[in-house]
Amino acid sequence: MTAQRHPSLIKLLDDIYAVPVTIAAYTRFPGVYAFILVRQDPPGIMLFDTGGLGSGRIIYNTMKANGLNPDDLKAVAITHWHADHTGGLAELAKMLGPASKPLKVYMGDKDIILMLDRKPHKLVIHPNLRIPVAYMPGRTPAPEDVEFIPLLPGGDENPLSEWDIEYIPTPGHTPGHTSYLHRPTGSLFPGCGLSLIGKDTVGIHFMSTDHRKALESARMLAEIDFTYHWPVHWGINRAEIPREKRVPIRKDAKFWTYRLLGFYPLFRYPAP
Repeated sequence: MTAQRHPSLIKLLDDIYAVPVTIAAYTRFPGVYAFILVRQDPPGIMLFDTGGLGSGRIIYNTMKANGLNPDDLKAVAITHWHADHTGGLAELAKMLGPASKPLKVYMGDKDIILMLDRKPHKLVIHPNLRIPVAYMPGRTPAPEDVEFIPLLPGGDENPLSEWDIEYIPTPGHTPGHTSYLHRPTGSLFPGCGLSLIGKDTVGIHFMSTDHRKALESARMLAEIDFTYHWPVHWGINRAEIPREKRVPIRKDAKFWTYRLLGFYPLFRYPAP
C-alpha cells in the first residue's frame, strides 16, 4: 500500500505555520487553512481553527510528517462555531495522547452555546438579497477530550495571556465571533472577521449572521495595530501590512462591490 502523503506545513514566520485543510465533508478547497503557533518557552503548540470535517486527521498527520509532535498541542483558539472552522476539532482531540487531554479550547461564550446546541442556525447570504441558509456546527468533542473555556466580551482577565495572545470580540459573522492577536509577531488571526477578498484586498465577505455588526467589527479590526493578516479563507498574503501601509478603498468601489457581490472591501495591501 502506498503511504498517504500529507501537505507540508506552510511556514509564514518563525514558529507560525499554515495547514491546508478541508472546507466540508472531507472536500479540499483552495485557500482554507488552520494555523499553528509554536511556543518555545515554555514549549507548547496552539492551533487556530480546525477546518471542516476530516481536517482533524489532516492536521495531526501533517504535524507528525513535518517534525511537530501533535501531543505538544496544548490549546485551540476557535474564531467561531461554523463547521468549516470547528469540523476537525472532535477528530483531532480524540487522536491526541493522554498528556494532551483535556485539550483547552478557547471560544467566544455565545458561540460555545451554539457549538454545543447541535442545531442548525440561520445565516444570511448577501447583505441586500438576504438569502437565508441553515448552517451546522462541527461535531461535538467527547467531554473527556476537551475543556471549553469561554472568552467573555469585556472580561477583566485574559486566559490567553500565557500565550502572549489578545482575544478581540468581533461579533457579526456569528454572535460570538472572536479574533486573536499574537503580540510578539503582530499576527492577526481573524477567522472570518476580516477576510482576504482578493489577492491584496481586505474586507468582509457575503455571509454573516448580522452584516451591520460584521462590518462594524471589521472596521474596528482594520484600525488596530497588527503587521500580518492570516484569515482562514481565500488565500495567504505574506506581505507586512501595518496600519500606516493600508491603502483605503475608494467609496465608489466599495459601493458597487457591496451592492453587486455582497463583499465590502476596506483596504488594500500596498503595491510591492
